[in-house]
Amino acid sequence: MRRMAFRLKLEKLSYPNALMCILLGLLMTGMVASGIWLYKKADKPVMRIGNYAITREHLALYQDDLRAKVSSYFYQTYQQDPNEKGFWDSTIGGETPSQVLRTEAVNALFTDTVERIEAARYEIEVDITLDDIKKSLDRENKRRAEPGQTAYGPETYGLMEYISRTQMEVRDALKEKLLETRLKPTKEQLQELYEQADAAYLDKGCKARVGIYMYYGMKVGEYPEELQSVWAFVKEELENGTPPELITEAAGQRFSTPIEYEEVEYDSNQLPRDNEELAWLAEQTRGMSAGQYSDCLDYGASQGILKVLDKTDYGKASFEEAETLLTNLWINENYPRYLDQCMDAYR
Repeated sequence: MRRMAFRLKLEKLSYPNALMCILLGLLMTGMVASGIWLYKKADKPVMRIGNYAITREHLALYQDDLRAKVSSYFYQTYQQDPNEKGFWDSTIGGETPSQVLRTEAVNALFTDTVERIEAARYEIEVDITLDDIKKSLDRENKRRAEPGQTAYGPETYGLMEYISRTQMEVRDALKEKLLETRLKPTKEQLQELYEQADAAYLDKGCKARVGIYMYYGMKVGEYPEELQSVWAFVKEELENGTPPELITEAAGQRFSTPIEYEEVEYDSNQLPRDNEELAWLAEQTRGMSAGQYSDCLDYGASQGILKVLDKTDYGKASFEEAETLLTNLWINENYPRYLDQCMDAYR
């Protein structure tokens, strides 16, 4: 009956008016269909934190970022290969990788968002929603692309890379604000921390000269069997007080595996940032005294023994010298508890 009525009304209209009605009907149908499509495709919120809606796209970024971590967990815990078909939906040891991944991502995203919300409460400039983060990322990448612009880091940031970088900046800024307000330590608290702190944390460093007996040129994982005998011989000669040049000369005559000797000096307070070898040397010998030598140590594709020849320890920092270090230690110990309390308020 409704079809008949509609048809009769159209028959009474002039041709142009009837055509207009048909076009209007088609347009309305298209708008309805389009609306349904948009609704289905919209990035609906997966959770709300305070007044902020967290979208599926935002969560998916964290899932992608944590996928390798979850894969490694299942491989190390259950020896399950994440490349096997059906891995993510399998139940392994009572756990399902896809569910673990989602839980890890939700927790990480929840923590980061609460941290950003708290930063905003302290009037720190911060982006909270993914849309705002994207806008800031676009501005940052355009700035980096400008001629003559000085910018550290990559030429352009990816979205998750930018989120990670700004999250660290937000965390540092929030810690600074808290040290002025809610988490400001008293002198007594810092003094107590000073007395309880690990000695290594208050160590002012040292200056040392180190003798290095080293075998170079191995491929990673390939160690000549003869090396065990070589290092046993070197240790024996070190115990006997044999000079370095005589040790290497005798080792060269006795063994087919050649070792080399050199001496290096370092000051732990003046280590070049880009010298990994010197940093490794300082780390290995920091706890040794003059005259002591190490066990056989691996360094990349090399192997050797270190002997501390001379050493000057700068001692333990006084309370006044260590106050900044102690303040950093204080905030790093108390900040996680503070953030947990903030997250509890949003749960």
